[in-house]
Amino acid sequence: MSQDEILDCLVIGGGAAGLTAAVYLGRYRRRALVLDAGGSRLAKIPRTRNVPGFPEGIEGPELLRRMQEHARIYGVPTTHTEVRRIEKLEDGSFRAESDRGQWRARFVLLATGARDVEPEIDGLHEAMQAGQVRFCPVCDGFETQGQRVAVLGRAGHGLHESLFISGFGNEVTWLAMATQEEVDPRELARLRDAGVRLADSPPHRIDCGVDCGVRVALQDGQVLEFDTLYPALGLHHACDLATRLGARSCPDGQLEVDVHQQTTVDGLYAAGDVAMDLNQISVAAGHAAIASTAIHNRL
Repeated sequence: MSQDEILDCLVIGGGAAGLTAAVYLGRYRRRALVLDAGGSRLAKIPRTRNVPGFPEGIEGPELLRRMQEHARIYGVPTTHTEVRRIEKLEDGSFRAESDRGQWRARFVLLATGARDVEPEIDGLHEAMQAGQVRFCPVCDGFETQGQRVAVLGRAGHGLHESLFISGFGNEVTWLAMATQEEVDPRELARLRDAGVRLADSPPHRIDCGVDCGVRVALQDGQVLEFDTLYPALGLHHACDLATRLGARSCPDGQLEVDVHQQTTVDGLYAAGDVAMDLNQISVAAGHAAIASTAIHNRL
């Protein structure tokens, strides 16, 4: 595929949303290209159990590999590069630039995703693979039933995630990081009613290990032990390429989209975690199906 030709659609991001879009666009016989900087959150998932068709679950890297192969079957290639800039040209098309070159397309589908804010814990990757540290209670709260679970998060975000996780029949403790006074007392009462405990002081150190589980040393000297830790420190949504073009985003960085997944910039679409909605693999795939079909119908 020559960099001089104009593509029907440029897909930026090679995770669940971008690869699903590639499959749809390839089956619509459109000229498309995926530009992927790597780093999809799929690659960090030990095993996902809520993707339809995999009742026993599937490892994230294996699901990513299968989706990459699926896109290749329908003739949509992937170039591994990080897009630095998108420009909208006078004729309404787009030009994307990276250190490997530049590409033009009539439409752009942004599938750049999001990145979890990770706590400073030695051996974090190993703890994630062992299921001691989890980031998505929507994905795997079911697996925490009967466990001792700690939620590390500030103010309203940490409180609401603690409430959500408490619905799985586990023992939940909120590590509020000295922010509990920032929330409405009525919300704290909801925590108590749900059986969620509040740590007496902020965490000083968190250790994870196969032998010790999750051990949290508080600033007041107490040591608490858990089976699972959920960091609820937020997400960085990779929306900069769109907002520099004038696309509107929410305070948390998710892009505003219409019913066809188009951003507030004509011709620029968004799918997956970077777009407004629930951050889930199945949702990302749905976004991509809607967006790629809308693009196909406009060509």
